[in-house]
Amino acid sequence: MDSQVDPSHPSAAPSENYPPISNMTTMSRWELLKAREEPVAVIEIKDLQVEAFIGADAWGWDWDVKNCQSQPILVSMSLSLRQPFSTASEKDDLTEDTIHYGRLRSGIIESVSNFNSPQFNPMSPMYFCPGVLILHIAEYFSQVARLTTGKYINWSSYKVMLPKSSLFGAGISLTVETLYNAPSLKNKNGAWGAACTLRVHDLTVPIIIGMLDKERVRKQNVVANVEIDRYQSIGDLHWDIEQMILRTMEESSFQTLEALAEQIGKRVTRHILIPNLIAKVRSESAKANNKWESYSDDYKMVPWKKTEIINLCSTIKIKLEKPGIYIDTTPGVEMTMDIRPLPNSPYFSLWKGYKRLSTPKRPFEGSLNEWIAKNSPEGMTEGDSTMLDLAQQMEAFQASLAESRRFTSEVISRPSSSSKSIPGGLKNEESGLADLQRKMESFQAGFAQSKKNTDEINAQAQSSHSKP
Repeated sequence: MDSQVDPSHPSAAPSENYPPISNMTTMSRWELLKAREEPVAVIEIKDLQVEAFIGADAWGWDWDVKNCQSQPILVSMSLSLRQPFSTASEKDDLTEDTIHYGRLRSGIIESVSNFNSPQFNPMSPMYFCPGVLILHIAEYFSQVARLTTGKYINWSSYKVMLPKSSLFGAGISLTVETLYNAPSLKNKNGAWGAACTLRVHDLTVPIIIGMLDKERVRKQNVVANVEIDRYQSIGDLHWDIEQMILRTMEESSFQTLEALAEQIGKRVTRHILIPNLIAKVRSESAKANNKWESYSDDYKMVPWKKTEIINLCSTIKIKLEKPGIYIDTTPGVEMTMDIRPLPNSPYFSLWKGYKRLSTPKRPFEGSLNEWIAKNSPEGMTEGDSTMLDLAQQMEAFQASLAESRRFTSEVISRPSSSSKSIPGGLKNEESGLADLQRKMESFQAGFAQSKKNTDEINAQAQSSHSKP
């Protein structure tokens, strides 16, 4: 895999002091909400600003530990108590049935300070990420402060927001929610189920979108909010995900938000999530690697239901909004993609070439469309190259057609010479007609070229499809 540090490196994994989420039941947030008890009392602290060495910021990072810069983060924490704080309410005092939010604040500050300390910082780039920081904070409240145990709470939530991780959005956040039972001898803190969610917030990108002629000429700001539920990665993969979304939007020219949303989901899945997920399961042990090596390269022949992949796959939710044609509307769409490799899934084909899929190398330069075409697991054939050229020709054709339509609208909107009755304006009118004549000739030439391009595209497409 190109863009991620090797997860099999011994220093890449958290120490045993950090109870990994994989030791608990991995749940989607929807499953967790259904399993959660109705809260009777919640203590929380929101958006506590601290700084941490958390991996890539908006400008990226080359995984050199010495070059990792600290950046501001916003930490939020919520605890749902098992019992209502009735005594604290009656006595108007901090009694044993509540938790003073000052302890949450000081605990967050202390645990983040420990995270930044060199003695806690292993020399692995995989350590510098929101996921490991959350594990560090959770371990502090569980083992040191002893607040987050099933004896006192039935649910906890930790959220780390990175406001400086995006140049075009509000930031990226990671949230880990955990469910607790009463403690037992085998499970001293009672944690039994967890959901991990990565979110890209309010990514705003000017793109060509819409079906009207005027929408094919001018760019409009589209706001994207993307949520990846059951998020599994350790490392600063959030930067690559945001870049994939950004580049997909920048290079798009769809007519509908629905098509754009699906394109975003497919590219994030195929070029970010799948290669990292395959690398994760193969790096667990030599036995696991040999098992995956023995599986067929044909994704349709892999016994997916018997593998751990089924339980580790994410669910992607994409929400897009654009300016309305009318003042009182804001069009928007939202779609959810279950990317599990199931034969009846509409996204099963995204797993084609699963062993050889990769992520673009940082700093993510050049055209994403061209990178995808050149790095297809099946390899670039003459036919693939031809289809890439055809796509580029089609984009040029659409631009030419849009310009031709603009000329047509301008010609129609101009008044004719018969409407001019003042002789003194004849000279200006003749000049205007000459200008319109030149534009009409340009339009006719552009239309003829567009028709020629269309004929060439159709001929080449038929030729490429007819090749064995």
